[in-house]
Formats: sequence, C-alpha cells, structure tokens
Amino acid sequence: MNSNKRQRGAPSNVTRLAKRAILPNDSWNNPQIVFYQAGIGTSFGPSGKFIGGGTGRGFSENVREAYSFLAVNYNGVGNAGDNIFLIGFSRGAYTARNLGGLLSQFGLLKKEHIDWFHDIFSDWQNAGKTDYQPQFWAKWTEWEKRQGRGGYVMKTPSGSAKLIDQYIEEYRRALLSISFTRDVRISAIGVFDTVGALGIPVNPVLQKVFRLPAFLHKYMWVDTRINDNIRNAFQALALDEFRAPFHPSIWERPDGCNTNLKQVWFPGAHSSIGGAYSDRDISNITLAWMMDQLSGDEFKQSGQDWNPMDWLEFDPDYLGEQIKFNLDYQRERGGERAWAEGAIHDSLTLPHMFTGRMIRRPGRTRPTKLATDFVDTSRLLRNTNERIHCSVRVRIGLGRGFEKDPDGGLLAVAVRFKFQKLMHKLSKRSGAAPPYDPLRNGPLSGWKFCDGHEYLEGEDLSAADVVSQSDQGLYWEFIGHDPLVGKKKILPEDALGTYEIYLLKQHHDRLLGQTGNGGDATRRLSRTRGILQRSASL
Repeated sequence: MNSNKRQRGAPSNVTRLAKRAILPNDSWNNPQIVFYQAGIGTSFGPSGKFIGGGTGRGFSENVREAYSFLAVNYNGVGNAGDNIFLIGFSRGAYTARNLGGLLSQFGLLKKEHIDWFHDIFSDWQNAGKTDYQPQFWAKWTEWEKRQGRGGYVMKTPSGSAKLIDQYIEEYRRALLSISFTRDVRISAIGVFDTVGALGIPVNPVLQKVFRLPAFLHKYMWVDTRINDNIRNAFQALALDEFRAPFHPSIWERPDGCNTNLKQVWFPGAHSSIGGAYSDRDISNITLAWMMDQLSGDEFKQSGQDWNPMDWLEFDPDYLGEQIKFNLDYQRERGGERAWAEGAIHDSLTLPHMFTGRMIRRPGRTRPTKLATDFVDTSRLLRNTNERIHCSVRVRIGLGRGFEKDPDGGLLAVAVRFKFQKLMHKLSKRSGAAPPYDPLRNGPLSGWKFCDGHEYLEGEDLSAADVVSQSDQGLYWEFIGHDPLVGKKKILPEDALGTYEIYLLKQHHDRLLGQTGNGGDATRRLSRTRGILQRSASL
C-alpha cells in the first residue's frame, strides 16, 4: 500500500518492493502473489491530493479492497494457510496496519460470505459510537427470523477502549459461531514511517491554547495496535521529519504479546525513508533494511528457527541496479557520494509551515488516546523496541546537512532555502554545530552515542572515524532531562543485515571504480571501508 505523492518522480519503496524486488516465485517455485494499490492522497490533480491526503478520503475503500482480495484468494486454514505480508508507506502504512487490526479482530471472511463484508466493516469502523446499531447483525437477524431460527442481537458499547475490545471479541466469536470467518495469522507487517493523519491537521500551538485534538475527526474506530496474531512487525522511521501533521504512529507492544517488533530510526525526512525524492541513497538503505526484515535475515543469522518458506524472497540484483541508477543521478549533479551521504531535505516548506512544526523524540514518544486523539502526557509508549541505524552517526560524523529539493515547488524551495542559508551563516559565526546535528535541539537532543567505552562528543564526534568502531556494545544513552525517561535509558544501534551489507559493498565497489575525484573520493571511500570493517563479522 503506497502513499507516494510524487507520481511523476521517484517511486516509493512500496512500489519498488511490489513491482520489482519481490520475486514472482521463490526458490521452491511457490508463487509470491502481490496485490498493489496506490495510497491515500495520490489522486491525480491538486484537489484530489489535498482532499485525500488531508482528510483520509479513500481509507475505507483501500482497506475494503485489500481485505476483499485476501478473502477471495487466501488458501488454507490458520497457521497452515498462505503467508500474509502487509507493506505500506505513510498513510498507506496506516492503511496496512489497520488492515492487520481488522484481520486480527474479525478474522478473514470466507469467500462465500464476502457479500456481507461491507456491513461487517461498517460495524468495525463504527465501534464505540453509542448511537450506532450494528448493520450486519440487524440484517442477519432479519434473515434468521425469516428462516424461523430466531436472531442475534448486538449493541455497540461506549467510547471506552476496554469496552470496544470486549465488543470486538464478542463480534468475532459470533462470526466464528456461524462459520462466516476464519482465524488467520499475519506473517509480518512492514511499514515505512507510518502517518496516522486521517483528518484535518490542527496547528500544535492551537492544540495547546484551545485544548484541541491533533486532527479534526473522521473515523471513530481504527486500530493500528499489534497482538499475537501478528508474528512480526517492522517499521523504518524518519528522524528528521518536522511537519506536525506527519507525527509518526509508533507501535507499542502490549504486555504479554509475543510479536517480534523492531522499529529503527534513519536520517532524513518522511519521503527520504519511504522513497519519493530523486536522490535515493537513504531510501535505498531503508529498502535494503526492509528486505532483510521481511526475508527473516535476523533469525537466519542468529541461528534461530528459520524456515525460508515462511518469509519473502527478493532479487538482490535489484539493489545493484538501484545503486548504479542513483550514482549516475548524483554524478550529473555534482559528483557521487558515499553510502548514507545522499541528499536529505527539510520538508517543512510552504504550505506545510502553516500546520506547525514538531520534533520527533526517539524513545520518548507519548501515546495518543484512541477514542479522543489527544496526547496522553502522563506516560511514554512502552515496549517499542526502538533502535538507531548506523547511518545516523555516519551523517553526524560527515556533517552533511539539509539540501534544497530540486523537485520541490519553486516558491517553497526559494523561501525555505534562503532561510536555511541565513541560519547556517549565523550558526557559523556563533561557532555552532555542523549543518546536520540532530543532537543539538533536535530529535536526538539529550542522547549520547556510546561504544561501550567512551563517548564521542561535539567536534570529536564529527571528526572521528565513527564508521570504524567495534560492532560490540554500540548504543545511544539518554542523559537529558525528561521526567518520564529513566536514567540511562538505552537505544541500541541496529546491526546491518545481509541485504544492507550487500548494498554497502556494491556502493563501495562502484565508487572505487570512479576516477578523477581526488582527495574527496578518498575521504568518502575511507568512511565506507570503515562501515565494511565494522560489518565484516556480522
């Protein structure tokens, strides 16, 4: 499920996975069937993009369409059935997660009962509305009475999340009792920077002054939580996205849930992570990372129980093609760059400036209450299993900051870039940090990088060969001030997987073959070699 707004630009990672990277058949000739749909906010024309992206129009249609495809094509029963993988970017990620919630809560309708799905979906979506009566059960009851078998009565509960959960469970059991649905397991949900914005965004200042929710509401009930019905859940998150309406929807694993959850922070804005910018360096890294997750690479490398037929199989040569394509693009615009050194852009441009600015806080996110859309400031999300990707410290070490987006609107680019240049000049005069420094008043403010022995700080962090550190004990430690964060909270650095190392080696080999770049090429290659040395034992 894709939500790449730049239809005529670079394809999103979801598009690249669905249309090219996933092999049509695995090594055992099992078909890997792909169902692809455009995400919310991708309608042609400016009004379609604004209305769809701003209000979530199309969300219900996308969920219903994907669910119906699964119901018609699914083969098998329960754990013995097909493997289901749900992938999405941005609001498409939100759609994928809601589809996962629907499958977990109501199961997958049998093909012969799919005609009832519209009513059942409406009942699920309106759970919690006290003035709503379940449509499916009303119609089913009437049908049963005509057959002389009595009926089934069900009422929706109040807006309490606990009561809604009870209602959902009762509904599921009732569907099972009449053999309408079947329990299915979801092999994995893999998402790029989930955005839960399915309403009109409210400026953060107005939220505080007038006690308004983050969005003027839309649907009463959507569910992006994880549970034991979802075996694996993976999310790539953008560290440098500052648009308030693009606040990330981070998973929280409930106590007692056995889902394998991993959420990793990468450098760049929302579209750097999910793909949409012309320079694909960062999105290539997140693409390779997701390929590692969805192929079960971590289980395979750690010696855990790993069956290749439980995972997706990809075409590794596709990564090589993408590296060549992107280095050619960079060469036309000033010269090739080392791994993780590709362009990232500040997405807070016109007209997004008017919706407010918000800094993301890894490891420190407050939850949003499901029934109200208000942020619960009394606690942090728990059991999020967040990690920091090594490309973050590489960029900090290199000091490569934000650049103007060559594909952005001329007015927005001009205004924002002039402002950035002015601030950069002022920061130089005051002796401030390098252009890219999320440690100073940014998303990593209050965190320090540790290698198990020492902390590289300030100029040392920028000048040090950060990519040649030992692969043992690398982590980020919180030393800042946050009343909800305990002392010495740790975010580990995520280890590179097989596809990631392949991407890095291919990038290194292609750069090594370039000539005429002088000392700058030597410097970039030394950084890449450091990463290779660190990754050699993985």
